[in-house]
Amino acid sequence: MCMLLQALLIIATFVAVALVSGNNLSACVGSAIGSKTLSQRTGILLGAAGFLLGLLIQGSSMITSVHMLLPNLTAQLQLEVLLAAILVFVVADIIRAPISFSMSLVGLLAGLSFARKTLIAGPFVAEVVILWFVAPLVAIALSFHLIRAINKRPAHDVWSRVQIYKFVLIVLTFSTSYVLGANTIGMIVATGGFNLFTILTAVAAILVGSFYLSRGEIKRVSQELFLMRYPNATVALFSSTFLVEMATIFKIPLPTTQTMSAALFGTAISYRTKFISLKPFAIIVAGWIIAPLLSFAVGLII
Repeated sequence: MCMLLQALLIIATFVAVALVSGNNLSACVGSAIGSKTLSQRTGILLGAAGFLLGLLIQGSSMITSVHMLLPNLTAQLQLEVLLAAILVFVVADIIRAPISFSMSLVGLLAGLSFARKTLIAGPFVAEVVILWFVAPLVAIALSFHLIRAINKRPAHDVWSRVQIYKFVLIVLTFSTSYVLGANTIGMIVATGGFNLFTILTAVAAILVGSFYLSRGEIKRVSQELFLMRYPNATVALFSSTFLVEMATIFKIPLPTTQTMSAALFGTAISYRTKFISLKPFAIIVAGWIIAPLLSFAVGLII
């Protein structure tokens, strides 16, 4: 039974990492591919490399977060949490609801811990929730002011500036992938048990998810981002990368999709003459609230 449980845990870790890699890679590499700075294959390779290095170098920092949320995590609980997170993520994807995997994991772990009366890290949970509200606001403000500052500078040599933006986009494509690997994928692997077997499983899942589950989403996102100006894409990636890396250093799970969406909104509102539809952003914000609450409720039940 123990061997079967471990095998199921490895499978659940693989599926969770593959789903996140395939779904979130587009947010990391879409701008570089859409602007023709990188080919799709090269962009996927760069993104997958970022995921791998982020997981291997900083992913273990998420072990502290998982243990703070749910002490004494057994193999059975690990499996239940991952399976529940996968189910929530798949259902949300089917109905096109913007739900973060890492938010779901945090909600599930906190719900389980509360139900078992082992939630001893109330201050840590409060820090996570506060950051989830503060980080988008910081991303909006940072992106807004960066775009304003960039647009104030006269463009003497447009071609040179475009080349600089392309180079910076390549760097940010890798760095955004890196912090997602360190934070979100690190959180998944830490939930599954951060050991040699789960790490090797995650490496395989990253490759499968990146190369076989991401192409459709990359095509859609890259076409949307291609309509953006180079400064917008660059600033959004920078703001998101900076905030998620800071969160990882402090061992706090922070979804890249959350910071990226907020950063894109910040760049959009920096233009006084542009019409902005608030409905997509309102749906995204609703997802940020619903995801952890729904997952917390599921954690209470299981």
